[in-house]
Amino acid sequence: MQNVGMAGARLRAYRTLRDAGLDESAGLERVPSAFNEVWFNGPNVVRVNPTPGTHRLGYEAALAKHLPAAVQYPEIIAYGKGPTAEWLVLKRVPGMVLSRAWPTMTEAVRRDAVWQLAEGLRSIHATGQPVDQYGPIRPPFLDRDTLECPHQLPASRVLTLLGRASRMRFVDPGLITAAADLVESTASAFDGDDKAPGLVHGDAHFENVLWGGESITAILDFEWSRPAPADIDLDMILRFCADPALHVAADYGHLANARDYLQVPVWLKAAYPELFAHPRLHDRLVLYDLAYDVRHLLLHPPTGPIDSLSPHHAIRRIRRTVDGRSHLGWMEI
Repeated sequence: MQNVGMAGARLRAYRTLRDAGLDESAGLERVPSAFNEVWFNGPNVVRVNPTPGTHRLGYEAALAKHLPAAVQYPEIIAYGKGPTAEWLVLKRVPGMVLSRAWPTMTEAVRRDAVWQLAEGLRSIHATGQPVDQYGPIRPPFLDRDTLECPHQLPASRVLTLLGRASRMRFVDPGLITAAADLVESTASAFDGDDKAPGLVHGDAHFENVLWGGESITAILDFEWSRPAPADIDLDMILRFCADPALHVAADYGHLANARDYLQVPVWLKAAYPELFAHPRLHDRLVLYDLAYDVRHLLLHPPTGPIDSLSPHHAIRRIRRTVDGRSHLGWMEI
């Protein structure tokens, strides 16, 4: 079955090359990726999104024209959409995915990389909602009742989805009630968020950063970028640091160890203190956790009682958050 899936992905990639008018003789080299189908094609990178009904890569292509120079977003070669997939072709940028380079980096080099990432994030967060000749460029995943967006906000949305989850098999309604109470108690931490927010990356972690050995060469994958509070990106970084193996490509997940990321929040706070400045930051991060995990729970329903599931299953993560035992407990924030 896996071979069949890979063959289909390769066919989609070659169809993309033909549609984009690119050189097929350069061949395709698969790039391990946690989500989209990604390939090297000579000097190009081919990203294919085969999920029906989505337009995230098209949105990213439109957004990229407005990103700050500090993120070093790669040059776009072509974008297109067919009956079975959409695709985005970018110029290949030198460097290695930061999470892949991380295990062999010294502590000093790691700290420098985090400081550089902080500067990139600050520049993103200072960017307002991009506008083209038709008006604001709106994320396609916010226009309907969908589970596409990683954080299902605002708090009222989280409560609605928790209500759905409470009716699922193997889900304890009492746990969901406790989670809903936690949402209601933390929601006021967002009072005052009335001003127009800047952009967030939306999936800010080390799998989406290229490292050239001494400096970041690009920040990638803005398909989840949107106007939102900046500390959503902090939540993604903390989540990644707690369980890096869940976010990296499968071929090197065994090298992704949370112990190697213990100092990242400390370095990030020193480099970007305003990202940590909200007086109720912990409450905000708790609500972000539930907004993220309830989505995963609905997308991946439990197949048995909670204690029979993987420790990483969303329902077990929700239980840890409700019990005050989430990853926020061991990180310096």
